[in-house]
Amino acid sequence: MSLTRQTASGKPEMPTRLRPTKQEGLYIQYRLKSFGKKLTNLSQDLNLNNSTFYNVIYGKRRSSRIESEIARILGKADWNEVVLEARSEIQKKPVSVILQEMEQKTQARRKEAGERMTSQIAQRRSELGWDQPSAGPKRRRA
Repeated sequence: MSLTRQTASGKPEMPTRLRPTKQEGLYIQYRLKSFGKKLTNLSQDLNLNNSTFYNVIYGKRRSSRIESEIARILGKADWNEVVLEARSEIQKKPVSVILQEMEQKTQARRKEAGERMTSQIAQRRSELGWDQPSAGPKRRRA
């Protein structure tokens, strides 16, 4: 499952990689243990520091290498599926409901940002005097 959006030009953006919360990270760690994998062993296999693995699992840091390895071990197509499964288990909601809530929050944030920008533009236009009618001569239409 890939969370991709389209830009204004219609081209797809890079997929959004989800960041797990600490609780979701604990669930991911639990799932890895249920597959017989410990973070210490995984970090040694990839020649990485233990703290790097912990930081990725708990959403403090990004690493596509670690994320894809964890997804592979857990039998998921990508990292987003791992995080969505963790969210679903923690919140006890179906993944489809979580995705719908995420989309609603994203739309609300975009709307809020658009309104904020419109307000800032109007304020700046007012400061520059651009929002007031011109007192100069009117042009004739031919």
